[in-house]
Amino acid sequence: MLAAVAPSTSGQRVGTSEVSRSARTRQALHEAAMRRFVADGVNQTSVADIAADVGVTERTFYRHFVSKHAVLFADYDIGFEWFARALALRPHGEPITQSVRKAVDAFPFDFEMVREAAIIRSRDLDQEIITGHIRRLRDQLAAEIQRFIRRRSAITADGAMIADIAAHSLASAVFIALETWMAKGVHETDDLSRLTDMALSALEDGLTHTLRKAGLD
Repeated sequence: MLAAVAPSTSGQRVGTSEVSRSARTRQALHEAAMRRFVADGVNQTSVADIAADVGVTERTFYRHFVSKHAVLFADYDIGFEWFARALALRPHGEPITQSVRKAVDAFPFDFEMVREAAIIRSRDLDQEIITGHIRRLRDQLAAEIQRFIRRRSAITADGAMIADIAAHSLASAVFIALETWMAKGVHETDDLSRLTDMALSALEDGLTHTLRKAGLD
């Protein structure tokens, strides 16, 4: 869901039509990059190639993606936007692990896009590159969960540390479930939901007790 207005890098306000145009450009760049990656491979594809296919400059490409490799993790970015919105709507008295579980269930996965990106990542990217991106994305998810915990409770200095530990533990569990799901071939969301439930259940009892003791449940 796009906001009616959004801030631009110049400090001016950007209208809905400009936001929509930006979204269309990002989508076009993503599709062009994926076509190139499938046909030629990531290493043989340059940012200049992708930008030229869409008819924009390299500078425009970098406004949407930090690198060509980042295109292959766009499925996570889309999922996280939905996750953040779904998490914010969870009821206040619900256990945090349950809120995270339900928010993950809201991911609107395009199976074909997820499958294709996972195959290309495995085929063309060094493990170091994959690990770096996954670490960044996991930290992003942890930060979102931490904000959610902080919004629900008055945080003391000690409580802030517990919230941070809980957020990173939950994010790691979600990522292990996601990576397991992708390694299995990305079949259906029911399978992801089952794996997420299994991963979070492994933490639930101890984490619930710790959060309650810190007044963060």
